[in-house]
Amino acid sequence: MKKEEFKQKTYDVLNELADYITKLEDKAGEIAEEAKEEYRERLENLKEIKNNLSAKLEEYEQVADSKWDVVKDSAVNFFASVADAWKENFGKVADAFKKEKTGGCCDDTDTDTPD
Repeated sequence: MKKEEFKQKTYDVLNELADYITKLEDKAGEIAEEAKEEYRERLENLKEIKNNLSAKLEEYEQVADSKWDVVKDSAVNFFASVADAWKENFGKVADAFKKEKTGGCCDDTDTDTPD
């Protein structure tokens, strides 16, 4: 993976993650009461993942193009671990929506799994 390709993919993921977090925050009132604490924790985890990804991107942007090959494997591994953590936390947040609150819940939630 080339440095510019990595940067673009990382920016794409950051934007997608930010949009997803915003949607989750907007729908926080729709989840079952007993699931709210876990939901908040998972949402905080997603925010932390986003912040870590953003910090790493800044770090990798400072790497000279000539040294990119040296850090490329680390960057790709970090990106993969972020994707895994995001998917794990997404699944747990999505489960909170499945625990329906009294009187029905959120059939219209947009909880597509991130790619």
